[in-house]
Amino acid sequence: MRQLIYVSRVVPGLQDEDALLRSILEVSVRNNTAVAVSGMLLRHRDHFFQALEGSAAAVEAIYRRVRRDPRHQDLKLLQDATPTSRSFAGWAMCGHNMGPADNEILEVLALRRGFDPQRISGPGALSLLRTVHAVQQRVDLRAQAAVVIEA
Repeated sequence: MRQLIYVSRVVPGLQDEDALLRSILEVSVRNNTAVAVSGMLLRHRDHFFQALEGSAAAVEAIYRRVRRDPRHQDLKLLQDATPTSRSFAGWAMCGHNMGPADNEILEVLALRRGFDPQRISGPGALSLLRTVHAVQQRVDLRAQAAVVIEA
């Protein structure tokens, strides 16, 4: 198993944040499912953070495509690890646009004051991605419960 985490800068002038993330996720879910790769994509202002995990060959192939993607620049590899288990199991790719409502996450992780995405460490980025992932899972469970209650 291999896990890569990177940060990059979103190219200015692209489509709106939600449409951009949605378009990336649609392709990522299809491609990642086919090769059993899981991960998390986070957009914070003008930066992407992403974790990819799966077999070494599959992660490397996806990362090569990511590096050529014209929607971002200044890609910086933060961590290349061989964990014993997945951090984002069950998610071919989870994504989230961080907004003002997410500032508490940065506060809890002691990242809010002077947060510079280009200076975050690999473990710091992994902690941020895992925390947002955990919040997303709780939101999804609440939404599923609401549907069951309403039915």
